[in-house]
Amino acid sequence: MFDRELAQASRVAAAGGRAARRITPNSPRLLLSLLAALLALACWGGANGLGATGASARVRPVLGHHGLTLKWTTAGRRGVYELMVVAGHRKRIVTVTGATTIRLHQRPGSTAVYRVKAAYNESRWSNSLMIHYRARGLDSSRLATPRGLPGGTSPSAAAQIEGAGQEVPPEPLPGNMFVGVSAGGWGPSAWPDVAGAARYVRMASRFATDAEVGGAAAADVGVATWIFGEGGSIGAINPTAYAAEIVSVFKRFGRGGTFWRGRRRDLGSRAVEVLNEPGNPGFWRDPTNYSAYVNLLRTVHAALAANFPEAIRPRVLASWDGGEGPSSAFGPGWKALGGLAYCDAVTVHPYGGRTGGDGGALGGHEDVELAHAASGMPVYVTEVGWPTAVGQASTGDSQQWTESQQAENITNFVRWARSTQYVATVLIFNFVDYGSNTWYGIERADRSHKPSYSALSKA
Repeated sequence: MFDRELAQASRVAAAGGRAARRITPNSPRLLLSLLAALLALACWGGANGLGATGASARVRPVLGHHGLTLKWTTAGRRGVYELMVVAGHRKRIVTVTGATTIRLHQRPGSTAVYRVKAAYNESRWSNSLMIHYRARGLDSSRLATPRGLPGGTSPSAAAQIEGAGQEVPPEPLPGNMFVGVSAGGWGPSAWPDVAGAARYVRMASRFATDAEVGGAAAADVGVATWIFGEGGSIGAINPTAYAAEIVSVFKRFGRGGTFWRGRRRDLGSRAVEVLNEPGNPGFWRDPTNYSAYVNLLRTVHAALAANFPEAIRPRVLASWDGGEGPSSAFGPGWKALGGLAYCDAVTVHPYGGRTGGDGGALGGHEDVELAHAASGMPVYVTEVGWPTAVGQASTGDSQQWTESQQAENITNFVRWARSTQYVATVLIFNFVDYGSNTWYGIERADRSHKPSYSALSKA
């Protein structure tokens, strides 16, 4: 079905959006007919977003499906899409980053309508696609798309798309937000234990080895983001060498990387964090060196674009709050120097604050919201957590919580993040407790599980 839609779209485009008509050279209406054809072509181009901004930037995607997988043609330049899902009188917008497919939940006995477009107003909405799900499970070979409007929709379905409310369905589509935990460095044998709680991790580049990634892969765990740079001086980093190191790791462990050849599944990494908490003076000697940070973003983005096809190019994540909470000037500082042109999303670490002033049990909602509002980009929460050293002093970014409170806070934060529709990833800090009061782990120091281990597995 998908291939047929592509072919049909191509034929319509070739015909200027209307059926071709033969005109003889001797026809007295030749000039008028030619003018009419040119006018129709111009109207079709405007309707499909083809104008001064260029066809590649505004062409709308063509949406189809194969079994339980939706897939669409590429549109826009950032590789970020908004998928509209209408079921009954409920509508949800799901953000899909770095992919043109998404696997659907079964919805026995229901009908859903789907459309997709490139985010940031880079395209118009695609054709509508209606799918009927059988009452007793789904035979993917029998998915139905009714005849009528383009893409297998109908007048009633089109009305649903325009008029549905904004209530969030109780079960979101998979793939719209990754949930995981900071891990790595515990050795290959630890990964089955990690897998019991999460399928995605955040990992520092010093752990980019075949043994570590192989252990994760054997447990069906993927690296959601790699961190490059954890402290020192931003200005002292050689941008070219830094970018080359990133390219090398992703050539090996990224999507399509050499590590995955011959393996059952490609769990290649999708994103790179350019420095960990670069606005934190505890880690960096020059946390206000915004020009050096933009230079890193620019060089990394160019190197990745030169070495990877756009479909699998690792996404560049830039720190918005610098690890310093919602009042941080770090993001606005590098944004003012044009840094948004060199990243695909922004990161935040929305801890609740040492006295609870940044959100306490809820986590830093304001930090997340400000990052999205000011950047206009998807937000990756690459650290958030609640330590459980009750009776000990607060940490630099959080109060202490009981283990049951930690589990509840994780559950509530992930639920809230999904509801925003722009948070792409939530990675909980941390896997195992350490130190005297930094017991952020979902496991205790003796490797026994806290209640948060189970909570994260269900989040």
